Amino acid sequence: MQLMATARPLHSSTFGPESLPLLALIAIAALGSAVLLGLGLGAFVRRRSQSYLLIVAAISALLARSLVAGLSVTGMLSPASHHLLEHGLDVVLVALVIAAVYNARTTTNPEFNA
Repeated sequence: MQLMATARPLHSSTFGPESLPLLALIAIAALGSAVLLGLGLGAFVRRRSQSYLLIVAAISALLARSLVAGLSVTGMLSPASHHLLEHGLDVVLVALVIAAVYNARTTTNPEFNA
């Protein structure tokens, strides 16, 4: 029963030592997203297609989610703003991936038509 008395929701706005593991996990996610973004940008520069640009934008939204989570854990963003931004970025990310797949499937590529 003692655990229930000291339990605190993950989306609490107070930052303390118990938030450090979550903050470390968010930092690792942000670093991974940044690496993916760099690789995506490199692929876009080589291919220069609209589908690759849409994927780069989707990966940017993924990185933005990590930034929103980090700001929320450190108390710089209110829980209401955190949820609005994070779920909004989820919608943007999914829409961009769907658009990239649709674009890749509907755009004719002269290289494959030869």
